Amino acid sequence: VVFMGMGEPFANFEQVRSALTRIHDHLGIGWRHLTVSTVGIVPNIYKFADLDMQVTLAVSLHAATDEVRGALMPVNKRWPIAELIQACRYYVHKTNRRITFEWASIEGENDSTADAKRLAHLLRGLKCHVNVIPVNPTKGFDGHASMESARRFV
Repeated sequence: VVFMGMGEPFANFEQVRSALTRIHDHLGIGWRHLTVSTVGIVPNIYKFADLDMQVTLAVSLHAATDEVRGALMPVNKRWPIAELIQACRYYVHKTNRRITFEWASIEGENDSTADAKRLAHLLRGLKCHVNVIPVNPTKGFDGHASMESARRFV
């Protein structure tokens, strides 16, 4: 079960926490089969880590610099990458769980070899997995994906 899309789960922290508990306690779905995906609401990553639930955390990262991430994700202006990664390190330390970082590969924006090297440097030593997905075209966004550049990135 994955909490993501159609709204930020950590913007409704108590409701998500309650739903996770009900899914676990009443449906018998194990904590490790539950995932919460966030854009990076840093204070709630700390709160989530302190719940002592073995739920997987997924973070939409999409860039390894504040300049690029800020252009792609306005939330980065409130919680820049350094604060986000510090909170993610805390989560891993508290839970001993691996974090999944989501990376929508956008041709010419975040898919270069230099971007991959910056990402590797940023996440060095952090127990994590990076899920690189070619971006899905959407109305109002000019970015597009290239399978070839996504393969090179990985």
